[in-house]
Amino acid sequence: MSNPNVALTLRECVDEVLGILTGLDLDYDPNYDRFRAVTRALNRALRANATELEWSYYSSLEQVGYAYEGERVVPISATVRPRIINDDAVRLVNAEGKVYEWAYFLPRDAIHKYGYRRKGLWVSHTKTSLEFSRPFGHHEEGLAIEVPVMREPRLFKLPELPSNPNDPLPTIPQSVLSQELDFDYPDVVVLRAAFYYAQTDPLMQPRVQTLEAQYKDLMYQLIERDTRNTDAAYENPFILPIDNDIYGNSEYLPFPTSDNGQF
Repeated sequence: MSNPNVALTLRECVDEVLGILTGLDLDYDPNYDRFRAVTRALNRALRANATELEWSYYSSLEQVGYAYEGERVVPISATVRPRIINDDAVRLVNAEGKVYEWAYFLPRDAIHKYGYRRKGLWVSHTKTSLEFSRPFGHHEEGLAIEVPVMREPRLFKLPELPSNPNDPLPTIPQSVLSQELDFDYPDVVVLRAAFYYAQTDPLMQPRVQTLEAQYKDLMYQLIERDTRNTDAAYENPFILPIDNDIYGNSEYLPFPTSDNGQF
């Protein structure tokens, strides 16, 4: 949920964009095409802002299913994507809510090599599935699979335009006009939308560089706020068994490795 102290509805966001661009307290009729154009700029700014950082506002922990012995591919919803930053991992959780095992993320092109390992569990992902490094064992049967995920921002959905240009524009529902912008600090999205809209208007184009600098300054402050911490995260120790043999000294790993941790 957004903070009610800073939340802005669609109508308020459009008014804010117009105020930034003109310095006047303007209020466009929602049925005019310019209102739609500013709304499209807001949607575009929302999508672009979501790519700047894995914002905590869009993150959550989702249970995607259960582990079954012999399976190694688990489907996930296409509406979310795994969050892969810092120490993120897929977690196998028992009925008491205790994490039984962690599966850290590997590149998709490397997961096939880790099937040789007798210990440990790793995972890679595509848009609709998680592929683990080995099939689940009997000891993992029935464990819940929890994944840190990111969702995409909810956009403002406008009614479709009529195919006949002579027909009047459809009325925008009040539920859309009163919908809040889907970010916890809307000003950065509003400034970005003003930057996008100014590029399309010859009268406002001289302000494009100033608007870009303003939204970026605010965005960097929000990134710093969103990524603060007061202690260093625990790091797993790594042992580097380096030798002069390309195959290493293992009897069952047919490739060199440098992260064979001892547990």
